Amino acid sequence: MQVFTHSKNPGLFTIRYGNFLPMTELRKFALLFLFVLLFAGCRAGIPVKTPQMGLEELESAFLQEKWDEVISVGEKRLQGEPDNVVVRFVMSMAYYMKGEYELQEQERSLAFEDEKGIDDIVAWCEQLAKRFPNNYYALLLLGSAYRAKDEVKALESYQRAVEINPNLSDAYVGLAATYWVSGKVDDAIKYFKKAIEINPKDVAAHFNLGLLYENIEQIDEAIALYEKTIEIDPNFTDAYVTLGDLYSEKREKDKAIKTYERVIELDPKGVLGAYAKEAIERIKEHSDKDMEEKP
Repeated sequence: MQVFTHSKNPGLFTIRYGNFLPMTELRKFALLFLFVLLFAGCRAGIPVKTPQMGLEELESAFLQEKWDEVISVGEKRLQGEPDNVVVRFVMSMAYYMKGEYELQEQERSLAFEDEKGIDDIVAWCEQLAKRFPNNYYALLLLGSAYRAKDEVKALESYQRAVEINPNLSDAYVGLAATYWVSGKVDDAIKYFKKAIEINPKDVAAHFNLGLLYENIEQIDEAIALYEKTIEIDPNFTDAYVTLGDLYSEKREKDKAIKTYERVIELDPKGVLGAYAKEAIERIKEHSDKDMEEKP
């Protein structure tokens, strides 16, 4: 599991090596998850205007929220143009909308491998926003692209999206996460809470606010938000990992083991599942040592 810190180049965690880190280190991977949530957009209908030359079918499908079609068209396009970073970026967004985060990261990381690729994506998103100047979805997409280069412009794009649609929780998540990375924690908390107020089932807002609280060592608040996250999405493996780690740190062993067992159920053959098994073993070993040390 790769360990991440705040970066101007957003992405999701990626499995990169087989050795497991201590729980306090592994949990750091979750901090970057907030960046991927910046790419969330509104699922309301979007009128299709004149598409960009060469990406007509892909763009049309995306603007009509046909995520499977976006992926299908993108895969076909990549067969002939494997280095087309814009196609990969749009596909990554479609995967995100479907909740397929591992595939999202795969395409996202390939799209943002170098500075030129980032520039191309930003330029494409700028053109899209020019053709859809009053469309909140285009502005959210632009904000997501700007996140890799210019936090100020990212904030401007999200603010414009909020002005167009004040009830769009995803734009507030984008604002909150961008403010957090800028070191403005109070603003970040305010906008995460605004997103939750608008959409009480917004997984992104709950999970990322939990990460923020954990980062500033307000652990009880973080636990409450992780618990709410898995209540909303019982299959959100990463929330179980972070929650299990915090339970373990608080020495709530039974809760930690139960939470890790859920990770194993969700990812029985993956790195997170293997990590959870190791975490359970560590808890049991410490429990056995505690029993041996008792007089």
